[in-house]
Amino acid sequence: MKRIVSSPRERGPRKGLSGSPCRDAFTLIELLVVIAIIAILAAMLLPSLAKAKMKAQRVQCMNNENQLIKSMVMYGGDNNDLFPPNPDDGNTDPGYEWVAGDVSGGMPAGNANFSADMTNPNNLTDPALCVIAIYLGKSPAVFKCPADPRYGLYHGPDSALTGTIIPAVRSVSMNQGVGTIDASWGAGGGHTGRPTLPTNGPWLTGSHGVNKAGSGPYATFGRFGDFGFCSAAMVFTTVDENPWSINDAGLAVIAGAPEAVDFPSDFHANGCGFAFADGHSEVHGWKSHFFHLVADASEKQAGAVGTLNYADWYWTASHATKNLRTGNVP
Repeated sequence: MKRIVSSPRERGPRKGLSGSPCRDAFTLIELLVVIAIIAILAAMLLPSLAKAKMKAQRVQCMNNENQLIKSMVMYGGDNNDLFPPNPDDGNTDPGYEWVAGDVSGGMPAGNANFSADMTNPNNLTDPALCVIAIYLGKSPAVFKCPADPRYGLYHGPDSALTGTIIPAVRSVSMNQGVGTIDASWGAGGGHTGRPTLPTNGPWLTGSHGVNKAGSGPYATFGRFGDFGFCSAAMVFTTVDENPWSINDAGLAVIAGAPEAVDFPSDFHANGCGFAFADGHSEVHGWKSHFFHLVADASEKQAGAVGTLNYADWYWTASHATKNLRTGNVP
């Protein structure tokens, strides 16, 4: 005999433990309440996550700068206490630039108008093009600030990466008051001979080419032992440069007047990563928005003495050089 089983409809609604009917889904109002709660939680968490990300970037930035100055110390140990070459010309002659290439362009982020070097990591890993590469394990990551937003098509020699999108490879520049040049370049010629002379700090007076190593008026530093009259802890070596400003591997600082040619970055909560000649690194917070750029950089007045703009210019200038006669700037 066949068993007769009633259909669910015939059985009536399912019952819960309490005997009340069970529902198969949320009501629309319940779903909206859940979505609203999730949105509120997200709004509460996102600022915390953004702050955590910014803090992590600051730590990574300081670590990058710290590795760079340590690599320069090792370079000096192998090269009679000399700093790496820093001639302020973006050359690609082997052995005549601390790191070769012009990484300008790419701003705002995603702009396809950028130099080929901006996405060529070979400039950072080839010891002929980057004299400190061997001290960094030929790792290009330390040359890029994690907050630098630029990216573009790969332009290096690795055919396997052709057509891929990569981040900009370099965000850091070297203080133009620190480093070495060869005698031929210093005399106005091409690069010949070993770079053993202090850089001239070409922009320090505000007029390009006027300042001269040794006679000044502003000090430059070719060796780690050149800090006899000022503290090495007060002179920066490398810095995160603003992506609207960066080009070659030197950051020009004007110490003779409250002006800027090249601009440090302001990505770390209006702060910037620096490494110093004594081996320490830090993120310095700006007091103003003088170094905030929204377009390609040009020479810019810092403002009247006493303003916050002036304070930020003065901090940068006084940590780039010292006046040989007064021991201060300007």
